[in-house]
Amino acid sequence: MAVSDAVVGNLTTIYVAVIAAIKVYGLVLGRSFGGGFVLIVSTLLVGFILVGALTWDVSRKATYAISRDHHDVHVHEMCKGGICWHGVAVRSPASQVRFRLPQQLPYGAM
Repeated sequence: MAVSDAVVGNLTTIYVAVIAAIKVYGLVLGRSFGGGFVLIVSTLLVGFILVGALTWDVSRKATYAISRDHHDVHVHEMCKGGICWHGVAVRSPASQVRFRLPQQLPYGAM
């Protein structure tokens, strides 16, 4: 799973944690931050985290695409019956797809 996928999946948790951190920071300083300030700062911080995660993922994929050495990445390949699934994990639901053709009736049997 990519870093940005994990960030997006936990966006609400990160947002609440940032708000709590701002409130704790205010308590340590002995100040009380207003609701508007907390909303703006927490939204900016979560935005920076999201942009940072997206930048990290894109730069990592670009580095992989540019480099000629692909020993780090483990690509799964599964072949059954002459059909190969490139980049699909062996236990992936996509690798469990079965195709069945309808029964063929003899010509003139209808």
